[in-house]
Amino acid sequence: MDAEQRRIKTFSQKLSQIQVSYLESASYLQQFMIKGFHEPSFYDTGSQKDIDSFLNIQLRISVGIKRIENEADGIGLGMSKLLDSLYLANRETVYLGKELKSLYLKRGFQDKGLEGRMRDFAHKVESSNAVPKIDLLQLRRHEKDYMLRGHPELVQSFSVQLQRTLANLPKNTDVFYILTEYGKCFIQLVGYSEELGVQREKGLMPETLAKMKDFGVLYTHTDNLAKGEIERLKARFNTLIILLSVVSIIVVVFLSWMLSKYLTRDIKVLNKRLSDFIYSDFKEVREPDTERNFIPRSIELEYLFRDFSLLKETIRNYIYRLQQRGEELEIQSIKLQELNEELQVQSEELIAQSEELRLKQAEELTLREEAERANQAKSVFLATMSHEIRTPLNGVLGMAALLHETVLNTEQAEYVETIRSSGETLLNVINDILDFSKIESGKMELDPHEFDLRHNVEEVMDLFAGKAALNGIDLVYQLASEIPPQLLADSLRLKQILINLLGNALKFTHRGEVFLDVKLHNFELGKPMELLFEVRDTGIGIAAHQLKGLFGAFSQVDSSTTRKYGGTGLGLAISARLVALMGGNIWVESKLGEGTSFFFTINAMSGHQQLRHHARCMMTGQEGKHVLVVDDHQTNRRILQLQLENWQLVPIMASSGMEALTLLDEKGFDLIITDMQMPEMDGVGFSTLAKQKNAILPIVLLSSVGDESRSKFPHLFSAVLTKPVKQEQLCRAIQMSLQQVEEVLQIEPAKNALMDENFSISYPMEILIAEDNLINQKLIVKILVKLGYRPQIAQNGVEVISLMETTRFDLILMDVQMPEMDGLEATTVIRTSAAYQPAIVAMTANAMAEDREKCISAGMDDYLSKPLQIPLLIDVLKNITMKTV
Repeated sequence: MDAEQRRIKTFSQKLSQIQVSYLESASYLQQFMIKGFHEPSFYDTGSQKDIDSFLNIQLRISVGIKRIENEADGIGLGMSKLLDSLYLANRETVYLGKELKSLYLKRGFQDKGLEGRMRDFAHKVESSNAVPKIDLLQLRRHEKDYMLRGHPELVQSFSVQLQRTLANLPKNTDVFYILTEYGKCFIQLVGYSEELGVQREKGLMPETLAKMKDFGVLYTHTDNLAKGEIERLKARFNTLIILLSVVSIIVVVFLSWMLSKYLTRDIKVLNKRLSDFIYSDFKEVREPDTERNFIPRSIELEYLFRDFSLLKETIRNYIYRLQQRGEELEIQSIKLQELNEELQVQSEELIAQSEELRLKQAEELTLREEAERANQAKSVFLATMSHEIRTPLNGVLGMAALLHETVLNTEQAEYVETIRSSGETLLNVINDILDFSKIESGKMELDPHEFDLRHNVEEVMDLFAGKAALNGIDLVYQLASEIPPQLLADSLRLKQILINLLGNALKFTHRGEVFLDVKLHNFELGKPMELLFEVRDTGIGIAAHQLKGLFGAFSQVDSSTTRKYGGTGLGLAISARLVALMGGNIWVESKLGEGTSFFFTINAMSGHQQLRHHARCMMTGQEGKHVLVVDDHQTNRRILQLQLENWQLVPIMASSGMEALTLLDEKGFDLIITDMQMPEMDGVGFSTLAKQKNAILPIVLLSSVGDESRSKFPHLFSAVLTKPVKQEQLCRAIQMSLQQVEEVLQIEPAKNALMDENFSISYPMEILIAEDNLINQKLIVKILVKLGYRPQIAQNGVEVISLMETTRFDLILMDVQMPEMDGLEATTVIRTSAAYQPAIVAMTANAMAEDREKCISAGMDDYLSKPLQIPLLIDVLKNITMKTV
């Protein structure tokens, strides 16, 4: 009987464990349906901890049910059919769970699975520009509405819109095929969603939840039945005990009757004790002292009395243990009931959380669409404003350039220069705003290529040389010798950063110098090198409390500075973001009234391609010659000293003309390099006295742009170099001066006319202008006429196609935005159907990077943005002619 009790206890424990496992698996299924299917690794590996744990636990439940079914049969519990139903419900749950996992894998999420393929197809269609944006947006809207709401009529709307869009496309094209595949993917996605039952009463998801609920109901029924069966076993045990007692009584009565003569007294006593024990419900009965001291008359009866006492004790112990077991079963039954109620609550919570998740997904989708629309509207607004401003600005700057080529008096030239300067300032503001917008939207991309760092820096210096000379400011630079000459990075963005910083330095500096220093900051073999740039000036400086936020958008030191010096406040913000894109940092150090130093770093690789030939400066035969350097600026003297020492020359430094004359009396020199602008005694005065001491001593003058010292004093100088001095120019000047070359080196190119009517003779071609704006028509026609061409004009793309039928053009300057047929559509028609293929160059006020890509993708050969720059137009004409030849 004890073994039977242990088996009943083991059965109850295992039945309880099944419910615990069931609740645990329900929790894992809940986690998967809330967020588990969002994980990208699920679609890459096919595994996800929540759904896999759910399936594993359900399989363990299957094994557990089979085991307790065998145990139930062993102890005689009639629960086989109910446990079989519970097992079948569990197996159906496992099957539905596997199907649910498989369908989610097929369906995908975001960039994964079928949904990822749809997104790729949609992006390809969008990037092809072959489908109108409004049609594509309608398709995507129907797709997103279905994903959000699941209404069948949205599928029909999608199919109708798809067929309408396909009807407008030529068949047997890539776009037609891609759009067809996009539609197929959507229909397949609808099938998966219907099969899953998302936002439906039918499907794998609601069926799985229903099966889980059915399992809970079956378990409750099984638990109640188990309780009943256990009660039945208790009654069975009680009955058995009673039967044993009855049998015992019968045996006693029989023995009493058999031994009545000899054992009547003993049997009556035993019978009375047995009756009292039975009527006391098997409890202890207090016997009188006479009966307690009763001694049987025979050994057999004595044994019988003793066995009866043992039987009473055994029965009492068994009943006591049975009562304890019953209490334990009752406690377990209460716990199972509580677990069942908890499962019911969790099921209700799961349903509520699923509904909350659906609402949050819908809200997230709405917010994302609103953000995308706002970002798109901003981009369209900026592009439109840029186009609308550049179109009239093209006429202003173009006409100013043409007017500059005519004969003007001083006042007229000043007016023209003011118009040109103001227009270029406005253009720079527009470009800054567009650059800042692209950076903020994440569309700014670098274009790494190999370039000559020194040449890049010198080009920037040339831009500011005239302004620096006009303001009497020394503009100097220095490149560390250990920096490789060729670098791999984005030279245009580096130049943009330098232009911003040097422009600011010159703007806020009224005396002294602006110095650019480039050093190798950090270098490890096999990794990009880190270059450190410093732009230092001796300007007005910035107070310490004003440095914070200096690199923010539209930031200025204070309002008075803004009014006095102008500017949008975007230059430093753009520079900071470009530096970050190039893998570096930017910071500033300044003292009010003393000057400012801007520092920034970039990452670059060493280049290996020889971009242009540089003859290395060699001082063969000149080593050890003494050079006297005269300059009142410490920075200039230091740079010249390092450079001359690098060429194996011996530099002697003097800070003024008087000090230099004293050194001439004390030592002999082979060459003098002197600055023009110095206090007390300028370069001309010093050179005159120096020539009196040594008439054949060559002198190289460092002068500013526009200085006429060379023409006024040809007998004093062997060479005149314009500051900032370029390394190659200085090298050649020293070589020629030391070799006593009589021809004077003059490093200042003569001004040539920008436009020449003989240009068309050297680069002949027939040109067609496609432009609908009258001012722009006049401008480009006048420019081409001054270059010797006789262009024709078309008002739109339709006229372009018509004129090509009667005239063979070599070049079409194509505006993009025109009535009836725009430039992109006209280019596509020409490239696909024209009998001959002229060169086509875009000429548009759309200046965004994506606008250039659209033009090139449409089949255009080159791209010119408005306002039109005449040197760039001339370069394009040369290139087109060379390609034609």
